[in-house]
Amino acid sequence: MTVSRDLDAPDFAIGIVGAGAMGRGIAQIAAAGGFNIRITDAAPEVAEASVSFASQMLRRAAEKGRTTPADAEAAVSRMTVVPDIAGLAGCAVVIEAIVEDLDVKREMFADLENVVSASCILASNTSSLSVTAIASACENPERVAGFHFFNPVPLMRVVEVIAGQRTQADACEALSAI
Repeated sequence: MTVSRDLDAPDFAIGIVGAGAMGRGIAQIAAAGGFNIRITDAAPEVAEASVSFASQMLRRAAEKGRTTPADAEAAVSRMTVVPDIAGLAGCAVVIEAIVEDLDVKREMFADLENVVSASCILASNTSSLSVTAIASACENPERVAGFHFFNPVPLMRVVEVIAGQRTQADACEALSAI
């Protein structure tokens, strides 16, 4: 399966694994930015609550005049909860925002590689772990990069794109474009 890396393609989707504060914030800003979002969490109720909270924040932005009600509703409609990582199969980019534990992240990236297409970029929101160490669990470490958002995501207008030792330049370029 090939996945479009064309940001304007109607089927371009960003997957998010982990729906805590960071995943929820990433989903909110990405949906507001026009991207289709698929979000999952080990606890399905957390993913549902995450989308609900992000939806409230988007609607509140419209109430405060920072966006239009139509744009807020369009962003809300772009967020979808999927029951597990299998629901991320068609995503062009998957952002991992789970616990800061190297072994857990390595396992997640290896699992994701078995689900997503070969062209899918796998990104970690890690704030302290080595991208190279995370990517070492993957058969294709060249598509793994860091994509570190700062907390609270909707208020912090900065994100780091971090290459691992084997990350291909086009993966970082695509993340920077996002």
